[in-house]
Amino acid sequence: MLDIAQIDSVAFLQTTFPELGDNEIRSLLQAAVPQHYTAGDYICREGELGTSLFVLVEGEADIIVHANPQIDILIDTVGANAYFGEMAFLGETTRTATIQARTECHVLAIDHTDFLPIAHTNPRLLRTLLRQIIGHLRRNDVAVIQELNVKNAALEKAYADLAAQEELRTQFIATLSHELRTPLTAVKGYLSLINQGAIKNESLPVALKSITRNVETMVGLTNDLLILYEMHPTVTESTYVNLPDILIEALNAARESLNGQAGRVTLDIAADISAVFADRRSLVLALRALIENSFKFDPLKNPVHIHAYYHQTHEVAISVTDAGIGIAPEDFGRIFEPFVRLEREGGQHLFPGLGVGLTIARFVVERQNGRITVESAVGQGSTFTIFLPHAG
Repeated sequence: MLDIAQIDSVAFLQTTFPELGDNEIRSLLQAAVPQHYTAGDYICREGELGTSLFVLVEGEADIIVHANPQIDILIDTVGANAYFGEMAFLGETTRTATIQARTECHVLAIDHTDFLPIAHTNPRLLRTLLRQIIGHLRRNDVAVIQELNVKNAALEKAYADLAAQEELRTQFIATLSHELRTPLTAVKGYLSLINQGAIKNESLPVALKSITRNVETMVGLTNDLLILYEMHPTVTESTYVNLPDILIEALNAARESLNGQAGRVTLDIAADISAVFADRRSLVLALRALIENSFKFDPLKNPVHIHAYYHQTHEVAISVTDAGIGIAPEDFGRIFEPFVRLEREGGQHLFPGLGVGLTIARFVVERQNGRITVESAVGQGSTFTIFLPHAG
């Protein structure tokens, strides 16, 4: 095995942190300490306090999450240029995973305490490194969620009734916790550095903007929880409601939840449709979920088109069409299941949320004796259509 002293540390860290320049890499190396682990050694353990970021120079290491007293889940096996311990590096906290050397490993350990004096003198290094680390955290969380979904799917075949409900609850908690972890870590990291005086002058507005954005993300997740709670009303109260009002209310709610990240919308409501027979609150929830998805899954923010019309003579149809990333036909059956996320490994875009919007939409529509359909192709956008019985 290559001795760590023989590697070109500058070139190596440039590969690991491609957004950093030569001078910033050399500054970062001042805080890097070489460490060696034999196969089977623990580099860090879940639940322990830590302050160091570890960069794997050579060898392979396992990332393990402790699911419950009986189960440890192997999330991934990583090699050179992988790094871990981001949360502890942003501010002293307990480790959220166990890292165990699968083979002999050489690492560079960068401790938070040693890094702070360097950050004081190089604010651009601090901002750039934090941006890459937070992005890395988000991608890791997606990988954890995907692995948990795979495990949960296998367990579903072995459980029924109460056991299946318990599994769904576990999956929900896992998804929510990992969705909250990234914004919470970002906020805690920035506040910790501000309190220590490491971020000031021109860097302070950048940090405050990031804190605000991540707080808004957590508010959005909380709103998703409220919708999930509201989707099981004790009774539905169907009556004739004004369709344009319903659409505007759902559109405004979707825009508010996305914190200004929504694109433009065109509305096309057939002249002979002024009212629909439905439960107002439920229909708003369903339409809001469809509109939010149309905004969320189109990174280019193309206009969303909403069309209301009579379908044949016995149904009112409301379609929401976007020009976003689209859905593969083989996934049509899965997208309405709770907590399903269709992000692909290595994909260009990562999308926030709990994966419950379409579940909510289908539930409340079917509760009103309606149905919901999808037409989509990868890269060509999607059209979701709600069909409600025409009682007029």
